[in-house]
Amino acid sequence: MQPPLNPTEQQAKIDALIDWMIDGARPAANAVDIIEGICTRLLDAGVPIDRFGLFIWTMHPNLTGRRFIWKMGEDVDRVDAPSQLFSTAIYTDNPLPHVIERKQTIRRHLEDPNCPEDYIIVGELREQGFTDYVAQPLIYINGDTHVCTWSSATPGGFSDQDVAILDRVRKPLARLTETYMLRLDATYLLSTYVGRNSGAHILDGKVHRGDGGEIEAVILFADLKGFTRLSNSVSGDALVNLLNDTFDCLVPAVMAHGGEILKFMGDGFFAIFPVKEKLDTETQLRAAVSAVLEGQDALAAAEFEHKIGIRTALHHGRFHYGNIGGGDRLDFTAIGPDVNLTARLLTAATELDCDNVMSEAAAAILPEHCGEAGTVSLKGFGADQTIWQLLSPQT
Repeated sequence: MQPPLNPTEQQAKIDALIDWMIDGARPAANAVDIIEGICTRLLDAGVPIDRFGLFIWTMHPNLTGRRFIWKMGEDVDRVDAPSQLFSTAIYTDNPLPHVIERKQTIRRHLEDPNCPEDYIIVGELREQGFTDYVAQPLIYINGDTHVCTWSSATPGGFSDQDVAILDRVRKPLARLTETYMLRLDATYLLSTYVGRNSGAHILDGKVHRGDGGEIEAVILFADLKGFTRLSNSVSGDALVNLLNDTFDCLVPAVMAHGGEILKFMGDGFFAIFPVKEKLDTETQLRAAVSAVLEGQDALAAAEFEHKIGIRTALHHGRFHYGNIGGGDRLDFTAIGPDVNLTARLLTAATELDCDNVMSEAAAAILPEHCGEAGTVSLKGFGADQTIWQLLSPQT
């Protein structure tokens, strides 16, 4: 344990910490680095922290928040919290909702025999040897409130001076956290609405009409069989639930195999599996086939009120991947003859009553798994073309 600092030395270290935080905590590259930097600097300034918690809420379709826990001598632990967590006692019976609602600090001096046992965390921390606990609001510019907590295992806990220092740190911490969350939420939202890779391009500055370039990829189009007929016989709410449940069976398989959903189109979607270093066309085509088969298996095993099947089309080629649009409205998407051909193949699958079809170019890469389905005329593509169908899972 380091010897106590004199007030002037401590003040200088805290001022340096605040200046570092205000300056963006550079060159810390991520939230973990920033948290470690803050905690180690506080320790160096003589503030007896042994545990730090940061609880922030996110704009993510499947998660509600993110939790970081730093403990003396351990790596920072990060946990993403699902939405349902916030209806359980681990959240409702702890200080976080009260700090958020009141926008006020809550402190529990755990050594005090009169310390209220009003939160689960009080007993848990005391059993772990902690002596003091402080939960602070991190208030954003728009009033949204997140929470950080500080715990000490030092006999006597935090002094009044320590608590004052933690309150000074809280204010720039709120700004750092808000900046971090703005970019994190932007990443989540862009990934949710335009796709993971497309979102990354947009965040990297490709925000002008025409930004983008030509890429090579395996292209997947999919839609649901019999959806139009079904949509005329069920309520709107039931239809939305069916679509969501169905896509829950199909989309995870695409994502798990490295694909990206570029667009949902009513009862279907358009996805790509980009070809790049160490991911050649055959590798990505096999990945796309695996995604299709796994998605169909998941859909067949699901117990929905209305059973529905899926039809898919696969092709590979080159196309423009980037921004198109007019005025202030843009779409980051893929366009080109190979994209159009894949869409026509999906129409041909319906005509031929096949579930999974492939272009001749794609079938030539996996001939052992394909059989000729028939010959059809694809609108806009001249002479009749042979369509191939997937016969068995890849090995």
